[in-house]
Amino acid sequence: MPTNGLSFYISEAVSTAAQSLTYGFEVLSVDDLTVVGVHSITNQKVVLIKDTDFTVDLDTQTVTCTSSSWGQLTKISQLGDSGSKIRIYRTTSVVPLIDFKAGAVLSEGDLDTAYKQGLFAAQEMVEDAADTGAGIQSVTSAGIADGAVISDKIATDAVTTDKIDDGAVTSTKLATNSVTAFQLAATSVDSSKLVNNSVITAKLANNAVETAKIANANVTQAKVAKASQSQMESQSSTDGVVTPDVLKYSPFSPRCYGSVGVASNTDETFVNGYNVASVSANTAERTINFTEDLDTTDYVVLLTIKGTGAAYNAPSVVSKATSGFVIDLNTTTASGRSIDFVVFGSTFA
Repeated sequence: MPTNGLSFYISEAVSTAAQSLTYGFEVLSVDDLTVVGVHSITNQKVVLIKDTDFTVDLDTQTVTCTSSSWGQLTKISQLGDSGSKIRIYRTTSVVPLIDFKAGAVLSEGDLDTAYKQGLFAAQEMVEDAADTGAGIQSVTSAGIADGAVISDKIATDAVTTDKIDDGAVTSTKLATNSVTAFQLAATSVDSSKLVNNSVITAKLANNAVETAKIANANVTQAKVAKASQSQMESQSSTDGVVTPDVLKYSPFSPRCYGSVGVASNTDETFVNGYNVASVSANTAERTINFTEDLDTTDYVVLLTIKGTGAAYNAPSVVSKATSGFVIDLNTTTASGRSIDFVVFGSTFA
């Protein structure tokens, strides 16, 4: 049931409240009236706007909802409580309305106004017209000056999670280095939260990248430090990786090999050649020309003759140059005969 005091009126639930409510107390100005919706459980209040949500008739002391019912007002419906009530109360200004001057005529109206202003303010304080539960008028956001609520006015632990809007804490509100590992939930930083190229070498702990973290075939030549030619030749490095393109510089790798034909005095054929650019024939001699020159003539040539027919002497190397060497057959040519050769030592120029 509706109840009222000398400075306030509260209706029943909005679902049954009449469109026009008679508050039944005197006010000095229409601006002294405040109308709010009050949640029946949480006591949360929403302030309604005069001429938008309601109209006032001072003569009949009534307020009338601008919708067909109070519950249809947007602000009331947002409370989400059909049991919400409408509270109407007076908030008389404490700024003097009458300024008495010496020698001036005292009118009844001025005396009444001055008297009622003090009386109404006292009634509102005693009755707690705004129903704040503290004997003071309620402080709405409109009554708080910009910048008035500073950190010193906020009690420790007063701002709880439910007081922070979703998305209210942006990156600009976070102090540098304020988000530490302790503040991050396990698995909260996934790959979608990492900017491209954000994980640099300095961010990886020693031994952090282990074999299990490397995809199969993912370590290519481009990702390893290869041994140089000088390191391979001198066997001086234990750090460089041996890849196919530098293997040829090892002293254990052949500098040249192949098989040259000796079927006739003019046979210049060769097969299975490595670092063999060409072969030239001069009767019983064969000159092997390198594709890539060696840097000195300090190399060793191993020769083997193969074929069928009459006995024959072993071939020999009669001269060496950085560009190639000369083999002497020491026997006659014959169909099906050839000489196999391998070169070790020296280095590539």
